[in-house]
Amino acid sequence: MSLNAKLASHRARAKLCLTIKNPETGAESEIKVAFDATYHGGRDVEGYQQATVSVPALKTPFEIFLSVEYEGFRGEGVDMNPYLFLTDVKVEPDYKETNAFFEPMVVVDAPTQEKCAWKSVPLHAFISLKDSPTATIRLGQNEQTVPLSDFAKIEMLEDYGHTFILRASAPQDTVLHIDGTPAKEFYVSTDASILRVPHKYLDGTTRHLSLKDKSGSVTLFESIQLLPAIMTPADVMQRETAHSFPLSLFAQTPHRYAALKTSLAHADSTTDLPQLAYALSVLEGGYDNVTLKPLKFPKVTNPDVSIIIPAHNKVEVTYLALCSLLVAYNDASFEVILVDDASTDETVEIENIVSGITVIHNTQPQRFIRSCNAGADKAKGKFIVLLNNDVEVTTGWLDELIASFDRFDNVGLAGSKLLYPDGRLQDAGGIIWGSGNPWNYGNSQNANDPRFSYARQADYLSGAAMMVPTELWKQVGGLSSYLEPMYFEDTDFAFKIRDAGYSTWFVPSSVVYHYEGMTSGTDTSKGFKRYQEVNRPKFKRQWAKAYAGFSKDGHKPDLEKDRGIVGRVLFLDYTTPRPDQDAGSYAALQEIKLVQSLGYKVSFLPMNMAHLGRYTQDLQKLGVEMIYAPFFMTPGEYLEKHAADFEAFYITRYYVARQTLTQLRTLAPEAKVIFNNADLHFLREIRAARSEDNPAMLEKARQTRNEELEIINQVDVVLSYNETEHSVIQAYTDGQATVRKCPWVVEPTETVPAFEAREGLSFLGGFLHHPNKEGVLWFVREVMPLLSSQGRNGVLSIYGSKMDDEIKALKSDTVDPVGFVEQIADAYDRHRIFVAPLRSGAGIKGKVLSALAHGIPCVLTPTAAEGIGLRSGHDCFVAETPKEWVTAIEQLNSDTALWAKISANAQAYMADAFSFDRGRLLIRDAFEAADMYQSLD
Repeated sequence: MSLNAKLASHRARAKLCLTIKNPETGAESEIKVAFDATYHGGRDVEGYQQATVSVPALKTPFEIFLSVEYEGFRGEGVDMNPYLFLTDVKVEPDYKETNAFFEPMVVVDAPTQEKCAWKSVPLHAFISLKDSPTATIRLGQNEQTVPLSDFAKIEMLEDYGHTFILRASAPQDTVLHIDGTPAKEFYVSTDASILRVPHKYLDGTTRHLSLKDKSGSVTLFESIQLLPAIMTPADVMQRETAHSFPLSLFAQTPHRYAALKTSLAHADSTTDLPQLAYALSVLEGGYDNVTLKPLKFPKVTNPDVSIIIPAHNKVEVTYLALCSLLVAYNDASFEVILVDDASTDETVEIENIVSGITVIHNTQPQRFIRSCNAGADKAKGKFIVLLNNDVEVTTGWLDELIASFDRFDNVGLAGSKLLYPDGRLQDAGGIIWGSGNPWNYGNSQNANDPRFSYARQADYLSGAAMMVPTELWKQVGGLSSYLEPMYFEDTDFAFKIRDAGYSTWFVPSSVVYHYEGMTSGTDTSKGFKRYQEVNRPKFKRQWAKAYAGFSKDGHKPDLEKDRGIVGRVLFLDYTTPRPDQDAGSYAALQEIKLVQSLGYKVSFLPMNMAHLGRYTQDLQKLGVEMIYAPFFMTPGEYLEKHAADFEAFYITRYYVARQTLTQLRTLAPEAKVIFNNADLHFLREIRAARSEDNPAMLEKARQTRNEELEIINQVDVVLSYNETEHSVIQAYTDGQATVRKCPWVVEPTETVPAFEAREGLSFLGGFLHHPNKEGVLWFVREVMPLLSSQGRNGVLSIYGSKMDDEIKALKSDTVDPVGFVEQIADAYDRHRIFVAPLRSGAGIKGKVLSALAHGIPCVLTPTAAEGIGLRSGHDCFVAETPKEWVTAIEQLNSDTALWAKISANAQAYMADAFSFDRGRLLIRDAFEAADMYQSLD
């Protein structure tokens, strides 16, 4: 490692002093570098002495201090004032990777005042070329806009997967980056310029491509591309070769793999693995290669779902759809009702090929509406699904549709996300404009785009894959006869469902590939497709009042698509909530649900821009629009484009507010800012500093206090979990802050395991949070040695994520560091007593509320009990000294009646004070304090 700095001087003799200190031993060493009097500074780099000091290799943490040793005045000229200049100071590795692609970009901004300072910052990946070629550099709390050189605008003309045709507004030297790694230099001219992707990247995976300037600082063009490993189109491969096919050809491969994996995980003695393998081979081969071998569906007496499939000829297409039903595993049971609409091919004898399904044969063509209604008349399931015969369903598609009826209120209709066979989006829930015309939202766009990946209410769902409760189907009379033979029936059906008082939902976690046009074609001027235009005025006439208030055709579809909302709220936090990892994430999830319950559409912007797998997907299933890279690379990029869409911003944690608040106020000055600090960080830090008697920590807490209060004074409403923090905030802001109580929601468990079925003590907490580790170490050191008389009931089990080696090292006969558990009940239901020995911290303790709701009696420090409203001896025990801890634990271990009383009282208090309904009242109060009175009530 080396310390590098630029030095200059006027009329002064001095040395730069570098002091290296071991914080544990206090040992110091010092290195000095003299200022060279020939360097006088200025605006050019050449005017500065480049000083480099090697830092000795050290194996332990160390501290570096810089100081200047002034030696005296050096007489030069007539000015008598000495000056020393020190800039661009950094510690960095001795050997840095270099890349021949890059050339440094030096930006010199003319100073607006006489004072001028050098600024050196890394710009990689953070600057996108906008209309104004500038970069905003933030140093601490100060920002400066620096003009950049003029760059060309680059557009893509043609996309061949492995080769791209690009054009620039002016000739431009660039560097191609693939997944952030420089790959090759590329010159873009004002004519068509051919960019070939290097062979090493043509591997069938999706990659992020960008063109940057020669400094690697400014992104001139970027795109997400699936780089092919094979160029032969899938349909050609299926037509010209035999199974098996290269898996990288098919967009459906990940879904087929997921289906196979899930089927094998649930396989039992009744699972027909050879049939599963054959059905999968049919899907890969495509309908042109179908051989009509026997298939067998299991007979289901009381199915959850009745799947209605109308079909007219093209038996191979129908057969492929049936194979996909066998491959795609679902927990839900189903029956298949195939309606043969007077076919003239092998469809007429489909029951001889495929057993276990119900087949209805129409002797005369009845077409889509009558066929679906006829099939529904035979349905035995709780739900009816209309499914086109030219589809490939995916694993979980039924389960996800069913789940939406429990997940949201008063659902009457749910529809799948439809994809083209090549993976492009076909349908993401339709829009009806004020003219009555339908809009196939998202057609041909990226199916993974956040806009198309969260559940939401939609004007209509495609009849190619939609679900309705059987009783509701009967109530509204099925598909409308006035639209026979077909088209607009699914749009009309959605309006009938809403007219009956129910909501209609797009469910993107249910995915179906749709080979659109295989049955009726795509030309609306001929064949049955012409009824699309015949039925358009019929539909408009029927529902004119219902869509009269909708927007003009094509007006802001990304906003128009969200139905059934009163406004939009953007949540901002440092990362996506992971409710099974920490209490703060659980709280964030509940707050999102509470805001949704008022009628707001919620979007979530994590500062790390990360898609966190199932945690992100779980929120999308709840109707939250999740923002993540690569669709937006930074929070600022997203806010620049969408901040003005929101009525309010809900910011969690003061350091997130410091990062975003200025931009939010600039881009959306009318929007309200609701600030939830999770806890008062400075209060937690002060308590920790006092607990450890650490002056340095106390000084850091004072700095945090200033930063937190600066944010609190700029927002509209501050949310805090407990009254203690309310008082602190009001005191420090002279009563000027608008403070409201932040709700915490828990749901008491219905069943509490008996006293006799439990043993030992339990603690649960995330160990990235300092108070948890501090408290456990204190408890093991001070209390555990006094519990030897308790035997097995004195054993402490420690649960929680991110457990470090120091906690793991506590393992003994009386301490069991279990670590993370997927089922939080495991940390409560197996044990007699929950302990929360927190010595510091702030806010409300989610782990304590959760334990109380599970009915496990708790022994707590005053800090752990703070803000909950508990009464020691009634619904918990509060203990401070080790002796008090031992007394409380011995009482609960020896008195069954006392244990049961504390358990029951705790659950009763949680049900009353921390219910969802009570939380909704609190969140409504917070929004009304921000002058936001809209709600669905």
